[in-house]
Amino acid sequence: MKVRRFNSIKLKLMVIYISVVLIVMVLSGTFMLRQVRSMEEERARERLRGFAVQAYNTIVQPNDRSRFMDAPEWETLQSEYDIEVILMSELGIGIAPAGFVGARSNDRAISWAMSGQEGFSVGRVGMDLNDIEAEWLSFAMPVDHPDGRFIINTRMKTDDMNANLFELTRILLLTVLVALIIIPIAWYFLANTITRPIVAMSRHARAVAGGDLSKKIPVHSRDEIGVLANSVNYMTDEIVQHLEQKEKQDNMRKEFVANVSHELRTPLTSIRTYTETLIDGALEDPKTAIAFLEIIDEEARRMTTLVTDLLELSRLDNKQTTLELDIVDLLGLIRITIRQCQVLAEQKNQEIKLGGTEEACFILANAPRVNQVISNILSNAIKYSPEGSTVHVVVESDESRHTVSIRDEGMGVPEEDLARIFDRFYRVDKARSRALGGTGLGLAIAKEIMEAHGGAIHASSTPGEGTTMVLRFKREEGGMSHEGDESGDNSPTFQRVKYV
Repeated sequence: MKVRRFNSIKLKLMVIYISVVLIVMVLSGTFMLRQVRSMEEERARERLRGFAVQAYNTIVQPNDRSRFMDAPEWETLQSEYDIEVILMSELGIGIAPAGFVGARSNDRAISWAMSGQEGFSVGRVGMDLNDIEAEWLSFAMPVDHPDGRFIINTRMKTDDMNANLFELTRILLLTVLVALIIIPIAWYFLANTITRPIVAMSRHARAVAGGDLSKKIPVHSRDEIGVLANSVNYMTDEIVQHLEQKEKQDNMRKEFVANVSHELRTPLTSIRTYTETLIDGALEDPKTAIAFLEIIDEEARRMTTLVTDLLELSRLDNKQTTLELDIVDLLGLIRITIRQCQVLAEQKNQEIKLGGTEEACFILANAPRVNQVISNILSNAIKYSPEGSTVHVVVESDESRHTVSIRDEGMGVPEEDLARIFDRFYRVDKARSRALGGTGLGLAIAKEIMEAHGGAIHASSTPGEGTTMVLRFKREEGGMSHEGDESGDNSPTFQRVKYV
């Protein structure tokens, strides 16, 4: 959708900016003119007052009233700076020099002087000595004399002041006109720095709406526009990650359904095959019937185990399993688990060695669940290690956690498979795993249980040398007692604590 020029933000900003500049310049120019005029008037007032004082000192004070009109100083005063000096009676009637005898004026400055105060007026229109009408700056002050009170009026034309103000006004108008030419040009380039990223963001938003998430908004500044562009880029990255995560979850869900279907179809097919064989006459041979029924029972058990594991994963995923947590001695729990797995190890002439710290390692955990995790990993280590090998269990502690490392001497896991061994139904060697009775869910369940305890599990492996599974638990301060049995193993007595 193409933006109309009139509605573009660049044009709006330009109009606003020019309007603001124009208003500021008009207001500042008006203020400047008023200030200059005020200064000019004040300076004129001081000059006129100075001439009035001079007229008093040189004409009024040293002479009596009869000599005021003929005083020679009038010529000197009237010829300087085009300033006219008039001596008036206290009633405002001109008495000297000769050209102003009998003259009257309604000037406000004279009115003030008649009331006994100095006065100053601007813009009063009156006649000069040549009977030419002019606009005046007028000053009048009352003075006392032995012959009575008089008024000295000094005045000057406003022509020079008006000319200066007109020139200043012309300069200001010219400045405004030049500014109105330069500002749009300068603003055009300045506006691009604001509108370009906005236009880019608009295009980016349309691209995102159209499904194109590959492009990024170029960021050339660290101002608010740059921050906004970074935020939009960050939002796009989050959308991409969300979509990738959703796609990954969808793929995992499809793969999960396919794996469940496959895992169930195999034993169901086997059960159906042997059942049909029995129905077709194999029941007549007791030995064959018993063998088939044993296979059917084994496949049913496998399905039961699979369904049980699936239900447990579902409960863990949906947070439906409530863990009652106690202060548990992890080392004592590991000893119990080793004893439980000892039978499997002896069947393959294997040895389980426990090393590391010998002090009690307290954790806040659900003992049966942690036992389930360690038992699963120990069982896998025994299953996938050759006969006569050793499974090494090492417990280490630091200030914040306890670490359990379980290392076997089996075939190991290739690097490309290592990152997926905790995925559901993922098997490195699928045929061998099924032959050993695994469902492919044990490590996934172990990971869920560890995360529910606030712990972590990860694996490292060297193909041909073995695999190491590492469990990390948060360290917990606590106490417990141990009671020895005839085998020398210690069984932990749990101290229940409230867990929120």
